[in-house]
Amino acid sequence: MAGHETYILMELAWALPVLAVQWLAGWRYLARQRGTLCVAIGLMTLYLSCADGVAISKGIWTLHADRILGVRAGDVPLEEIVFFLLTNALVAQSVILLSARLDWRQGAVGTSTQGTLRQD
Repeated sequence: MAGHETYILMELAWALPVLAVQWLAGWRYLARQRGTLCVAIGLMTLYLSCADGVAISKGIWTLHADRILGVRAGDVPLEEIVFFLLTNALVAQSVILLSARLDWRQGAVGTSTQGTLRQD
């Protein structure tokens, strides 16, 4: 494998293609909701990282030292924080894009200034 970079490279390879497709397909809607995205992703990443820190400090699980970079925030490896950030981004962006699609299908296109679909 890639040594200490294994975990970070695997999670980036897993999530970045999907995030890129989401932005290519729905950049207008995601850009309109960037504040909501940042808050949702940031809060959930913080919460899950704190919960992970508790679990790691209690010995509930560990990460293989040969597969992580060694950068930590408290007990939480950087790779875990990045994993939560990427996962939360995938979920939050999917919700926004699906909501925009449902609004469009229900005829709400262009009726809101909150970032729903508009016919251009």
